Amino acid sequence: MARPYRISIVSLGCPKNLVDAEVMCGTLASAGFQLTNDREAADLLLVNTCSFIADARDEAHEEIREALRWKRLGRGRRRVAVAGCLPQREPGQTATAYPEVDLFLSLDDVPRAARLVRELFQTGLADRNVPAGSLPTYLYDHTAPRLTLTPSSYAYLKIAEGCDHRCAYCSIPSIRGHQRSRTIASLLEECRQLLGQGARELNLIGQDSSRYGLDLAEPASLAALVREIDRLEGDFWVRVLYTHPRYVDDALIDTLAASRHVVPYLDIPLQHISDGVLKAMRRGLGSRETRALMARLRERWPGVAVRTTFLVGFPGETESDFNELLDYVTEYRFERLGVFAFSAEPGTPAAALTEGVVPAEEAQARRDAIMARQQEIATAMNQALVGRTLRVLVDGSERPGRYLGRTSADAPEIDNVVHLRGPRGALEGNFAEVRIDKASAYDLTGTAV
Repeated sequence: MARPYRISIVSLGCPKNLVDAEVMCGTLASAGFQLTNDREAADLLLVNTCSFIADARDEAHEEIREALRWKRLGRGRRRVAVAGCLPQREPGQTATAYPEVDLFLSLDDVPRAARLVRELFQTGLADRNVPAGSLPTYLYDHTAPRLTLTPSSYAYLKIAEGCDHRCAYCSIPSIRGHQRSRTIASLLEECRQLLGQGARELNLIGQDSSRYGLDLAEPASLAALVREIDRLEGDFWVRVLYTHPRYVDDALIDTLAASRHVVPYLDIPLQHISDGVLKAMRRGLGSRETRALMARLRERWPGVAVRTTFLVGFPGETESDFNELLDYVTEYRFERLGVFAFSAEPGTPAAALTEGVVPAEEAQARRDAIMARQQEIATAMNQALVGRTLRVLVDGSERPGRYLGRTSADAPEIDNVVHLRGPRGALEGNFAEVRIDKASAYDLTGTAV
């Protein structure tokens, strides 16, 4: 029999994009293609791109150029496919920039990946399947073949796709389309599948998880979904990522706080705290409402670890606005925090703003100032954990007897890690009780007890 075609996949960007790659992997594997991490053994290299901000596009372009170098230097007829947000957002420009790319996959092509790849190998695609540029409508469900690419300890559960917000700086709605939620029944079935595969943590993701279900014919809610997941048996964590402060109310906070599976952690990007900047960003909440919400979050959910992100250097942000934000970071003491410097995204309302433009160097300096303040806060918080014993989910091993894990306050890939010592071969993919021996700003070191 002829050797099956071998495919190597590179997935960039956020976990939501990773889930798309996992569905493509499942579709390809189900169709008889072999997946490999060895590029030199592959017949096709598929780059699943992100296009959210300029840095993401730069990374995507570099990966595409590297894939084309791989194609030119290899023996036989190697092929390159480009998928994800970049060809979805800029189909014509991407196709023109890379005439050597053999196949483009839009977001709606995710379930058709195997058919298109097979056609590419068998007959070729004269038009390379360049996307038309229309908004995507596809949303996978529990029946889609999916091959998880994360460590066995955790998985992502995409509860919705797209976004109906119109924040002035954000290009996501023009890339991912309108919000479309999965049903609770479909999500529960996928929860059972992922837990059956050994996952010990389910990370709920969407462009705005807090608005989940509002678009369904029979409206649902994030709180209702959490209550149903809570009925599932087993020892596992549930983590909620990507909520919008406009849709986090007391009822949702109370449901999360009372859940037996949801960890005390909430990802709630605030973007700013100054009234003027929030209004210009079109966030839908002012400073007073945002501050009140965050105070209630701490009051109603004692011990919750709060992750947020801020955007500095937005057009019109004054020194006073920035200092107000810096003071709030100092006052609130977020457990986890990230900061982005503003970049004008083509097609967004913010890109057309010409007054009060903050120079890129100043925006970067403001970002660095907040991160320096946050590093002080994070260091103090972590050092307070030394001597305590924490429950840790062990994601993998660094070497025999040395492992990498996370506490309930840490989401995969973006938050702190725990370096721990323990018995060889006994901890990976499981929970462990770990005594914390040392701490730095973003790492903990401990011993399994």
